[in-house]
Amino acid sequence: MESGRGSSRRTGIIVVAVVLALVAGGFGAWFAFLRPTGVQRADVERLDKQRGIVDSSMNLYDPLLEEFTARYTNVVAEEEDEQAKEQVFNRESDLIKRESAANTGRLDAMAASPVTQEAEIAEAFRRFKDQYGAVIAYNDQRLINTANITRSVGGPCARLHKDLNVSGGNYAQEYVTTADSCLLALAGAKDKADADTVQLLGGIEEVIKGQRAKQQEVLDATDDLARLAKRTTAGVALLEINEALNKVRTTYEEAVKASSTKLVDDANASNAELERLLKARLATFDAAGQEGK
Repeated sequence: MESGRGSSRRTGIIVVAVVLALVAGGFGAWFAFLRPTGVQRADVERLDKQRGIVDSSMNLYDPLLEEFTARYTNVVAEEEDEQAKEQVFNRESDLIKRESAANTGRLDAMAASPVTQEAEIAEAFRRFKDQYGAVIAYNDQRLINTANITRSVGGPCARLHKDLNVSGGNYAQEYVTTADSCLLALAGAKDKADADTVQLLGGIEEVIKGQRAKQQEVLDATDDLARLAKRTTAGVALLEINEALNKVRTTYEEAVKASSTKLVDDANASNAELERLLKARLATFDAAGQEGK
């Protein structure tokens, strides 16, 4: 009897499985054969909506990067311990990284739309995806550049104009020691930075090296008269440091502005073209009075 019941239960399970498979097959067949074929109006509307979301999401980068810069600069300037700096960096940068991941996902979702396979839209979408992908990558790079500049220029290098006492008797020695820390930080800050930022850091290095060399001459002077003359020369050179640094900074800002403007212009152009084609595609449905192709 027990054996019979076991066999009956197994038979029942098999029957249920077969029925479920047939039902599933039926729904699958319905979906495959009864669903309208070709690109549907809803597909185009969905893609156009996704396009608008991607375009709008790019406006979030500037405020996120500004917030990151403010918070990270503050914790670095206060010379908090490395753990505190790392916590702020991770927390604030994570917001930007998540935004980039979300935007990349949106572009991938758009690429899966059947509309992007249509001949008249495929090339426009390719440009759109490439240009907005470039904007995402650019902002990811901005995060690295900002962090590297903050850690160096806003870190060890800041003491050169903030903490040192120019009138102090040991100023030359303090300057040389601090400059060495600054130059070491600047060299490390070039890691993973883009070409414009590397050029900025290199320009700052040259200015600091020049000032350091003059202060080293003060230390190397063999008598009081020579030391006084070298100290005077080094002091005059310090008056020119702001002009030299401003020149380096201006060059950097102009380069960044030129590259970012081109990226934005190219992205806007690709967005406008894709939007135009999608609106035109929607108009074909209106003209035909139908939802399908």
